[in-house]
Amino acid sequence: MKRFFKFTVALLSVFGFSIGTIYAQNGQALSLEECIKIALKNNSDLKTAVYQVDRAGAGVKGSYSGVLPRVTTSFQSGRFIQGDRTLLTDVPVGFDSTTGTAIFEQTEITQPGASRNSHFAQISYSQTLYDFGRSWNAIKQSNASFDAWTHNLTSVRHSVYSTVKQRYLELLKGQKLEQEFIEAVERSKEQLYRTQSMYEIGSVAKIDVYRTEVTLATDEINLITQRNIVEIARGSLNVAIGRDPETPVQIIELGTDIKPKQYTLDGAMSIAEQNNPDLQRYQNDMKSSEYGMKIAKAAYWPSIGVRISYSRNNDDFNKVYSDLGRNFSVSLGTQLDFNIFNGLSDAAQVDRESADYSIAKESWLNRKRTLRLEVKQAFLNLKAWQEISKINERSLRAAEEDFRLAQERYRVGAGTLLEITDAQVALTRSRVTLVRAKYDAMISQAQLEAAMGMVAVE
Repeated sequence: MKRFFKFTVALLSVFGFSIGTIYAQNGQALSLEECIKIALKNNSDLKTAVYQVDRAGAGVKGSYSGVLPRVTTSFQSGRFIQGDRTLLTDVPVGFDSTTGTAIFEQTEITQPGASRNSHFAQISYSQTLYDFGRSWNAIKQSNASFDAWTHNLTSVRHSVYSTVKQRYLELLKGQKLEQEFIEAVERSKEQLYRTQSMYEIGSVAKIDVYRTEVTLATDEINLITQRNIVEIARGSLNVAIGRDPETPVQIIELGTDIKPKQYTLDGAMSIAEQNNPDLQRYQNDMKSSEYGMKIAKAAYWPSIGVRISYSRNNDDFNKVYSDLGRNFSVSLGTQLDFNIFNGLSDAAQVDRESADYSIAKESWLNRKRTLRLEVKQAFLNLKAWQEISKINERSLRAAEEDFRLAQERYRVGAGTLLEITDAQVALTRSRVTLVRAKYDAMISQAQLEAAMGMVAVE
C-alpha cells in the first residue's frame, strides 16, 4: 500500500506539471511577468497617476505666464444709428438791456437722425519686469509639484509590481500548502486502511480505528480550509491585475531557492531613503510648499511692469487698415502695482502656505520613519524565514524518519497508535512550515525591494 501511495503521489505530481505546461503553451497559465504587464495596463490607480502627471505638466507650462510678455489684439467694426429726437431745451430769445445777459426760454426742438461708421484696431504689449520673485517662485513651485507627481507615478508603479508579486506568491504558497494537506489526507487514509486491517485480524483494538478516523477528519478539515484560502488568493491576484475576482487563472511555479543580495540593515535603510519614490514625492511636496510661502510673502511687495499700445480709430474702414503711418495713436508707460491693504487676505495666505509647509514637512518626516520601519520589518522577516527554512529542512528529514519508524514499530506491535499520530502530525507540520518559510521569505524579499525602491518595472 505504501508503494502504491508513493506511486500515486508521483503520478499526480507529473500530471500536475503536465497540466501546467499545457496551460503555459496555450497561453492560459500566466507567469509573474505577464501578470505584472496586465496589471500595469489595467490598474486604475496607475492611470490616475499618469493623468496627474499630465495635469502637473500643464501647470508648469502655465506658470511661465508670469515672466513672459502678454500680447493682445482687439478689432471692432460697427455703425452708429440715431433717429430723430425731440428735446426740451433752453433757447436764447433776447438780451436784458439792463444787465446785458441773454434771456432763455424752454422750447421743444427736434434733432434730425444721424448715422456713421466706427472702426477700431489695437495691439497691446505688456510685461512684468520685476515682482520680487513672485513669478519665478511660481515656476519653481510648479516644477517641484511636477516632480512630486512624477515620483508618485513611479511609486504607484512600484506598488502595483510589489502587490502583484506578493499576491502571486501568496497564491503559489496556498497551492503548495493545499498539496501538502492533500498528501496529509492520503497518509491518514492509508493509516486508517492499515489500522482497520490490523483490527480485523485482532492485532489492535477498535479504539485505534476511531482515533485514526479522528486524525483523518482533522486533515480533511485542514484541506477544506486551505482550499478556501487558495480561492481567496486567486481572487486577490485577479483584483491586483485589474480583473474580476471570479476570472479563472492559472499561474506558473517559481523557484524557491532565492539568493538575495547581502545588505546590512543600515545599508538597506540608506538605499531606501535615497531611492524610495514615495519618500521623494514627499520631499518635493515640501519644496513646493516652501515656494508657496515665498510667493505669498512676495505679495507684500509691489510689481513693476511696462505696457505699449498701438491703436487706430476712424469712420472710414480703409483709413484704419491702410496707410499705417497716419490715423494712429501710441501709448507707452510703466506700471507700479502696490497693494496697500486688501482686508488681511495676504496675511491669511501667508498663514495658509506656512501651515501647508509644516504639514508637508511633518508628512515627510513621518513617511521617513514608517519607511525605516518597513525596511526593518522586511529585512528581519527575510533573515528569519531564511533561517527557519534551513532549520526546518533538517527537522523535516527527522520527521520523515520518525514517521517511518513509528509505522514500522506499530506494524510489528512494538509501538502505539499515539506514536504514529504524533509523528504524522509532526511530519505534516514540518512540511507545511517549510513551504510557508520558503514562500514567506520570497514575499519578504519583495517587500524589502519595494521599500528600497529597487523594483524593476518595464
